[in-house]
Amino acid sequence: MGRNIEDEEGEFLIEFKFTKSYIWVYFLLFYALWCIRELWLVQYLDLIDPVPRAITSATIKIVIWIIPVILLVKIMEKNKPFSYLQLRHSFRKGLKWAGWGSLALIFYFVINLTVLKNNIDLQIGFNKWLNTILLVGITEEIVFRGFLLRKLMDSFRFWIANTITALLFVSIHFPIWIYKGLFEFPFILSSIATVFVLSIIFGIVYKKSNSLWSVIIIHSLYNLVVSIFY
Repeated sequence: MGRNIEDEEGEFLIEFKFTKSYIWVYFLLFYALWCIRELWLVQYLDLIDPVPRAITSATIKIVIWIIPVILLVKIMEKNKPFSYLQLRHSFRKGLKWAGWGSLALIFYFVINLTVLKNNIDLQIGFNKWLNTILLVGITEEIVFRGFLLRKLMDSFRFWIANTITALLFVSIHFPIWIYKGLFEFPFILSSIATVFVLSIIFGIVYKKSNSLWSVIIIHSLYNLVVSIFY
């Protein structure tokens, strides 16, 4: 005898609930691994010469951030990673939004130079170029906008999903703030507010552009501008 409709519907509901909830298991494991890297492994990385350290750090971040997402998209979502993460969609539209974001950053740059009179440092080392400017935009946007926000939007309206993603994005910065001794008032409040607002903006741009490249470029350019001011 074949299975009845109730059994099939029950199995479907169980599978549906699992696919909706697995991202929380993923995030907890991901967060634990990143805490180990930022709070324990980093002290050993600091002992390595600058260039090998930069490459090692980049490799570790790719392994922890990008590879699990690619596997989850292929196995759990049964989809092609580049398409699912919107790395193939609306490329021109993404560049258009990235262009507007770049203009905003140029305005920020001019304000810092002319009004705030901040100092600049154009001597950016290889490690900062690779891991802070180039790789951060790619890895963090793949995880938080391309994957987590996309999945959360399956269960929540955009503004709720975007807010949850922003809170998760803030939380992933806690380990490095703790390690660098920056988890102190009032600095921590301004840092949390800045990262939260940026994440909300990145989420809006991602939704409007329908392309992950837009936020990858804007994120990387923002890190570049921040890196040259001190």
